[in-house]
Amino acid sequence: MIAAKLNISQSGLSRIISLPDYKDVEQAVLQGTVSKMDEALAGRADALKEYAKQGVPVALRALLEAATQQRDLRARISAASEILDRDPERTFAKGQVRAEPNAPAISEETLKALDSVADKTAQATTPKEHIN
Repeated sequence: MIAAKLNISQSGLSRIISLPDYKDVEQAVLQGTVSKMDEALAGRADALKEYAKQGVPVALRALLEAATQQRDLRARISAASEILDRDPERTFAKGQVRAEPNAPAISEETLKALDSVADKTAQATTPKEHIN
């Protein structure tokens, strides 16, 4: 039931539960350590932000590894989409992206050329079993 709620496979959940980090967190919760930490941090938004910043490089590294791995095309695309959506320049982000008033427009010819290059790159880097 937990795997279904998290939208992951049963084996994926089993792997997570077997990780030493998961067991450490589970023990902390069982011993009340997490709730004590929450009480200590309550009302201290700046401290919470600093604490969360520590996880950002780790999460970004995981996304980059997923985007560059060769085994799972679906995971690669999902990770690439997440990375593009977080682009500081917002160049390729989903949703409403408003160009600056003086931003140059991209010509149709440039878009077609980029499309062609992207297709060639995808074919060169995608394992043969993923190509239809």
